[in-house]
Amino acid sequence: MNKGYIKIALALLSVAGYMQNIAFAIEHATATTSSNEKFEQLSLRVKQAKEAQQAKEAQQAKEAEEAKEAAYVMDEALNIAKKHAEDLDGYELYYEKNKGTRLYFKRVNNTDVGRLDLIIPRPNSYDTVVDILWDLNGEKKFDDSFVEGLTSKIYGLDFIIRQKRYKTGTGSWKSYYHALAKKVELSEGETAIVFVSSNMNDHDGGENSEYVNPIVESANTFKPDIDSQRDIRNGELSKMYVNISAFFIYNNCCCTRITHIISMDHNTLPDTTEETLRVMTAQKMLNVANLRNVLTRNMPSIHIIH
Repeated sequence: MNKGYIKIALALLSVAGYMQNIAFAIEHATATTSSNEKFEQLSLRVKQAKEAQQAKEAQQAKEAEEAKEAAYVMDEALNIAKKHAEDLDGYELYYEKNKGTRLYFKRVNNTDVGRLDLIIPRPNSYDTVVDILWDLNGEKKFDDSFVEGLTSKIYGLDFIIRQKRYKTGTGSWKSYYHALAKKVELSEGETAIVFVSSNMNDHDGGENSEYVNPIVESANTFKPDIDSQRDIRNGELSKMYVNISAFFIYNNCCCTRITHIISMDHNTLPDTTEETLRVMTAQKMLNVANLRNVLTRNMPSIHIIH
């Protein structure tokens, strides 16, 4: 073969080998880059999953601690309510009707505590009474001012934060409160339902000062966050507080007995008289007494031995 042709052939072979090396290098670099990107993406996903898990665990720990604090508040509230329900010392009779409805008041820590003793003269009405008083919207059966009840938080079985809304006689203005609520079966045939407000952060848009519960001290350190509705956030509703409220329901052979304890902070103007505030609380308590009429309608009268 001609030497010139040999040189050309060798040159072409050299160029071909060089191009193969370049192609291999490019392919290897591309594969390496792709592998690195996949590794980085995987690492990012692992990191994000780990952060999400940590956030979830932190939230669960926070909720568990909040539930523990709520339970402590309700234990104190129940014990205080029991004392006011079991002992008549200090109470003065405010209203009485047919010996089946008695309303008392006394002053405790510069605020009113009301006590309503009510007899429902209907046999086998115990479960119905408990269900109505615990139901979120049970008040509709005996209180015309009641609008609706809502669950704001759940801490356990029969243990929640509930919101209740009311309207004025003309319906032109509405009020509301948030309160811890718990139902406890004390014994067979005896149930307690307890409510208590604290300085919860419900993001109300009003100019409300910090609330201090004068009856249940532990409530003053319990400050959960409530995801409230827009009208509350806009300050369109008047805010009230439940210093303490409790229903003790007893099952008797021929009737159901209720002892209702309540102390309200109506959050009115500073110059509102104590008598006016007492009238407001009394009206709310006597609305509960309407339950007697609801459950005994169209029933024959029963003689109750006191």
